[in-house]
Amino acid sequence: MPSLRPNLNTIIKRITNDANARYDKTFLRRSDMNTYIRVLAGASHEMYSAIDFGRKQIFTETAETSYLERRGRLFDIYRKLATYATGMVQFTWESVTTIPAGTLLQDGAGNQFETTDAVTSSGYAPISAVNTGSAYNLAEGTEFTLVSAIAGVSGATATTAITGGTDTETDESLRARILARTQKPPRTGTADDYVAWAKEVSGVTRAWCYPREMGAGTVTVRIMSDGLTPDGFPTESLIAATQTYISSKTDVLATTYVESPIAQPVDFTLKITPDNTAMRERVRERLQELFTDEAIPGGKIYLSHIHSAISEVTDEVDHVILSPVADIEATSSAHLLTLGDITWAES
Repeated sequence: MPSLRPNLNTIIKRITNDANARYDKTFLRRSDMNTYIRVLAGASHEMYSAIDFGRKQIFTETAETSYLERRGRLFDIYRKLATYATGMVQFTWESVTTIPAGTLLQDGAGNQFETTDAVTSSGYAPISAVNTGSAYNLAEGTEFTLVSAIAGVSGATATTAITGGTDTETDESLRARILARTQKPPRTGTADDYVAWAKEVSGVTRAWCYPREMGAGTVTVRIMSDGLTPDGFPTESLIAATQTYISSKTDVLATTYVESPIAQPVDFTLKITPDNTAMRERVRERLQELFTDEAIPGGKIYLSHIHSAISEVTDEVDHVILSPVADIEATSSAHLLTLGDITWAES
């Protein structure tokens, strides 16, 4: 819908023309009437602004943060809050030492974590990030130092990946869920309902539903957690949380299974022009976006789409895909196509 708001100069001209027409004469340049016209135009411009702002808030597509959340509440849809990353570390010490719960650690970037339990004689302890956010998700083997030194303790190492940290849901993500709810309203547990329920769980970014895969009366839901784990595949704790949440929503007669897809990496051999480090990285990023956007468990990615994706890369002049040479299809509904290794052929 086009904007209803004229600019200030247009309003001044409209009021001036109207006043001239009513008085049947043109006002002098320094007439007080010109001052009154501009004051009235300024007030009118503010009212147009308020009307224009309010018009946008009544539509999900254009509503801003607080109004978008209010529209979501009408459908019992709420913004997913940020969560804390957690994991396990093992301390390095000269001898068994008492390390209490709440001991602060930090990684090389200064991200701080704290132990959530006292350290046992094995040296292992669970840790949790002191702040929420995906920036606190770290790889297994990450080294930590103590914020406050403890005699005989030199540091700690992550024995598992530090996962589970998520950022507060963005407006666009919340908007997409509200639009999906209005476009596909819930009924009695359709496939779309299961997908929507899964995406309501913090950390779930993609979801797919496969009815009767395990037999009559069963529903299989596969989920991904892009950005939450290094490869985007969900942790066991996220799978369990999603299982519990969907079970609280679904029909009591349906048996639901929440699973992670099985990765099916697709390796590439490519020749690109120009061939340099920056170009290779841009091509890799674009292919990753393609797999994230188009891959579904049991689905396929078309070779023509791969060609189009590479052609969209900035400064790309030409390319040759030496492998694969045909459309790529997942081997089963449990498998998800992922980007594998890329071998760069000489141009």
